[in-house]
Amino acid sequence: MISVVMATYNGADFILEQLDSIRTQKLKPDQVIICDDCSTDQTVALIKDYVTKHQLTDWQLIENQENLGHYRTFIKLASLAEHDIVFFADQDDKWLPDKTAALQKVLLETDAAMVYGQSYLIDQNGQVIKEPKVSGDRQERNLAWLLKKWPSGYQTAFRKSVLADILQQQYTDYPGFDYHDVLFGMLAPLYGKVVCLDQLLDQHRIHQANVTQSASSLSFNKTRLSRINYLQKVISRYESVKKIAEERQISEADHRQVTRALALTNLRLKLLQSRNPFWALGLMFQIREYRTIKDFISDLVYTYSLNGLARRLLKKFGR
Repeated sequence: MISVVMATYNGADFILEQLDSIRTQKLKPDQVIICDDCSTDQTVALIKDYVTKHQLTDWQLIENQENLGHYRTFIKLASLAEHDIVFFADQDDKWLPDKTAALQKVLLETDAAMVYGQSYLIDQNGQVIKEPKVSGDRQERNLAWLLKKWPSGYQTAFRKSVLADILQQQYTDYPGFDYHDVLFGMLAPLYGKVVCLDQLLDQHRIHQANVTQSASSLSFNKTRLSRINYLQKVISRYESVKKIAEERQISEADHRQVTRALALTNLRLKLLQSRNPFWALGLMFQIREYRTIKDFISDLVYTYSLNGLARRLLKKFGR
């Protein structure tokens, strides 16, 4: 059986499209829990009217009495999900009709701890602005991959038992975890298989209110100090994963993967802090350890304050 959990906050502009896409899934959820984090627009009223109109007796709306923030609201939702498989949903997105069926099938057939699919990117008008190339294959992902390329929460489905243990062990309070998809996505491989279904299963909406940090960083609008602060957070995150991995007695290979990720990030931090070309040279020999080459270029841009030049080149040649 399936639970879908969704956090909302001032999502009135797009919430009805997302509710429609969840309600009309070919494999209907057995439970939908929506937690509103003190919206000041019409989000709550729209959800209440929608649930009443469609007589959705298995849907529940919870209103936070105080603003908990995105992370704590999703942690709360994870604790309230009752069924064996839990899907996370974002308020602005649209699911394709086969999403729940496709991911449930993979999760059950592979005995995975977490499964995830791929997403179209759409604009505020619902027009597709990016369609990733997909193979349709199932691809198992290891810890090394997920430390660098964890999926977004809206793409994922988990076994409830995995989420329950993470909550019970209070891993939610470990340093570096400030997004639910980072927490659950990085820890999932410590509990079992992680499988990517390389298939487009939803449409993720990009608009002014939800532009991600990664999108912002590609425009080189951050500062060297913010880059240093970010890498310090990543280091604390990896140290938490390493500690939890040791508690769970993972394989030596997985332990090496965490150690390598930590070493690379520490080296990146040294470069940003010192601006010493020696560290840049060292990173060039480890460029394959980066998530993308763009991340390496970004380190150089922020280290040597080349933001203006980088923006001009992006404008001239594109991304």
